[in-house]
Amino acid sequence: MTTISESAMLGALASEFPGYAFSTQRTWEGVSLIAVRQKGSARSGLYVVITPDLDEMRRTLLEDENPGR
Repeated sequence: MTTISESAMLGALASEFPGYAFSTQRTWEGVSLIAVRQKGSARSGLYVVITPDLDEMRRTLLEDENPGR
């Protein structure tokens, strides 16, 4: 299993999904990823994703960017 640092993970997400601001937050489950849609992104309105799972974060953001899929 390969592990990457939080900063590398956040940087990778930011380059893959430039319309969002990413951070981490300590939760009951450990550390969770947080994505918040920013002004100027492809879609408007508030959208926040909180999950400890990087793959789930990517899937959710991809679904948000392509709602018809």
